[in-house]
Amino acid sequence: MRIEIEKIKCREIKSFESSNRDSDFWISKYIFNYANNSFDKGLLNQIEEIGNKLADSVNDLAANDSSNKRSSERKRSNAIAGVLAEYCWKNFLNSVSIETLVKETEYVDKSSQIDLILIKSKKTIEVRSSFPRNGVQFAICSPKYEFDILGPYSNSYKPNEPQKDFYLRTLFHVGSPIDFLTEFKNDNFIAYLTGGATWAMMVDENISKNKTLIPEDTISDIEKESLYRVVPFSKALDCSQIFKLIKD
Repeated sequence: MRIEIEKIKCREIKSFESSNRDSDFWISKYIFNYANNSFDKGLLNQIEEIGNKLADSVNDLAANDSSNKRSSERKRSNAIAGVLAEYCWKNFLNSVSIETLVKETEYVDKSSQIDLILIKSKKTIEVRSSFPRNGVQFAICSPKYEFDILGPYSNSYKPNEPQKDFYLRTLFHVGSPIDFLTEFKNDNFIAYLTGGATWAMMVDENISKNKTLIPEDTISDIEKESLYRVVPFSKALDCSQIFKLIKD
C-alpha cells in the first residue's frame, strides 16, 4: 500500500473548463497491489471477510433467483467498499497526525451506523463511498454531473440537531459497483479519498441542497430513492481542508 497526493485543477482540464469548481482540489490516493504485496493481500482479504459478514447480516433474499443473486452481489460490493473506505480514512487521519485521532465504531445497526469517532472530542464521522465509472476528475469537476458529499436523508434531517459532525467521501473508479468485487484485487487498485463537509455546511442553504437518490453504498434489502442533504463537490472541502478541521 502506498499513498500519493494529487492536485486536481478542474478548469485547467479541457473537458471541464466550465466546471463549477474554481479552486484546487487535493485528494489522497491509497494504492493497493494485491498480487505482489503480502501486506496488501492480507489487508484486503480481511476487509473482504468483514464486508461479506456485514452484507450477510442484511441479505435475506433467495440465492437461487438471478435478480436476487445480483442484489446480493451488489450488497457485498457495497459493504466491502464501505469497509475499505473506512479503513483508508482512518489510516489517513491517524497517519498525518502526531497522535491517534480516530477509531472505528462497533457496527450495531445499519440505520444508526457511525463509521469513525474522534477519540478525544467524541465527534462523529460518516464515511460514504461511490463508484464513478467516468472517473474521479469527472465526479469532482463535471459542471452538470458532479458528485456530492452525502449528508443525512430527509427523515433524519433536523437543522438544529447534528446527525454527524463530519461527512467524508471515497470514490472507486470501476466499471460498475459489481465490478468492484474483482477489481479491488487488481494491481494498482486505487481508493480515492476526495474530501468532505461539516454539519454546518450541510445546514447552510448557500452550500448544501436536497437531492433525491439511492446511495451507491447502501446494503439495505430495500433500495429506494430518498431525499438527502448534500454538498456538491464544487463547494466541498478537499482532503487537506477536511483533515485540518478534524484535527483541530
